[in-house]
Amino acid sequence: MAVTGFRERAKRHQIKFRENVLKVGYNDSEIILKDEDAQRGIIFFDGFKIYEEAQDRYPHYKLNQACFANMVRSEHIPFNFFIPVYRKPEYARAILNRFLGGTINTINEIKIDYAPNPGNALMDKTSFDVFLDYRHISGKKGILGFEVMYAEGAYKLMKRSREGREVNDQTSVYYSLTEKTGIYRKGSIDKLKTDEFRQVWRNQLLGESITTKNNPDSRYEHFTSVILYPEGNDHLRELIPKYKSLLNPGCESSFTGITYEEFIATARQHTADSEFLRWLQYLEDRYIVKSSRSVMV
Repeated sequence: MAVTGFRERAKRHQIKFRENVLKVGYNDSEIILKDEDAQRGIIFFDGFKIYEEAQDRYPHYKLNQACFANMVRSEHIPFNFFIPVYRKPEYARAILNRFLGGTINTINEIKIDYAPNPGNALMDKTSFDVFLDYRHISGKKGILGFEVMYAEGAYKLMKRSREGREVNDQTSVYYSLTEKTGIYRKGSIDKLKTDEFRQVWRNQLLGESITTKNNPDSRYEHFTSVILYPEGNDHLRELIPKYKSLLNPGCESSFTGITYEEFIATARQHTADSEFLRWLQYLEDRYIVKSSRSVMV
């Protein structure tokens, strides 16, 4: 599969970054940092107090050890991309409006690994990698729900898991909410619940469940589900138009994809600040796998 090729290239890229830039050893796997290095926060960019934000979100190392130690898994990446722009909301607004048609008036809040009212939504542990609360140009409140991915492929279900039971139970909230939202083409649920689409579907349902259309008590009028991913991940690049084809006409804007490359290029256009430029160069060096022969220098 194409994604396997990208995963292997991403793995080699991260090993070279560890060896040539971080200059540290590894644990049992070449992509896993030693505990003593992981707990120093070296998986994160060294500015904007990103490590401190990660510690605040996961105050005990064991709560999400992969976030601090695994260089290929994506748990740490939302911190590296979004904490810097969280420090400067107008900058974040300028970047994101490039992809959202200028619909963001002001950004109110950005949270990492956050599920708003999960007990009243999907009644499970589905959360957004990044939750962004904003004021729409209409004056109404809106949400962006980001899924930040790197080398991921299809999302496999654990055997005998609750999620496996729920997505195949036609009386579950997944089915009732899919019908209630009215955003999906008739008969699409058989595709939505497959390994290819299920994670994207669940994240979209989480956001849709807390809009005023589907929850009269909500304060959010607008929602857009966003995948942030590297262009070289063929699985994700191909997934986006396939998933959009399952949405009803007029609902396509409720979902979009942004590549790392597009995000970085746009962010460069909107700053001359040396620290932000250093951060953007780090993102490019750290995550962009340019080819199978890419060499870290």
